[in-house]
Amino acid sequence: MDEIKYLKDINNFHLYYVESIGSTNTFLKDNYMKYPDNSILLAKYQTNGRGRYTRKWESSEDYTFSLLLKKEYHNEIIAPLSIVRALKSFGVDTKIKWPNDIYLNNKKLSGILIESIYGGNELYATIVGIGINKTDKLEVNGIGLNKDISSTDLISKIIKEYEFLMNQSFDNYINEYISYSNVINRKIIYQGEEYIVDNINEKGHLLLNKNGIIKEISCDEINIKDSLI
Repeated sequence: MDEIKYLKDINNFHLYYVESIGSTNTFLKDNYMKYPDNSILLAKYQTNGRGRYTRKWESSEDYTFSLLLKKEYHNEIIAPLSIVRALKSFGVDTKIKWPNDIYLNNKKLSGILIESIYGGNELYATIVGIGINKTDKLEVNGIGLNKDISSTDLISKIIKEYEFLMNQSFDNYINEYISYSNVINRKIIYQGEEYIVDNINEKGHLLLNKNGIIKEISCDEINIKDSLI
């Protein structure tokens, strides 16, 4: 692993940079006590990046960074919404595929991995890992931004949106999040039965509707990619 260097503050966040690292999420999980709240670790290369379901994130000069947060927020909602809002300011219109993927032209542009560290019932830290493709990933049907945007410019905008949303009440942004969702009102198969995706609640869980009966499910209970009709 290369040397980690402090770059600058972005509002109340502290940006650090490393040329090459195994995984920014893993590093911050292992070293959260050594870094202040609201730290960001940006990497040019990740050699062992991770996604959900133990998937690997193959990164080659993509936009890859992780946030270290030591207070509790609705990160499942704030993280994707901050990316969508930031990208819109660069002229890129995207959608959120529950729970934490960003889609552009029906192809995956960005993934988010949220991991929390607890001691008993006390939250010590949450790590929010974000990866955004710079270029197309044809082998996995991934699309890139394919725009000349510097990493620090894009991350600065995402972080400013993140901080803005952190300081808002949940009711102030949940409807905006839902407006960008590409799963609301779609049919879905869950445990062999057909439902309609009715809503998303404050925990980031899906609310499924079958003849007026509502079922709440978390992202650990379903593979959304294989379940949407």
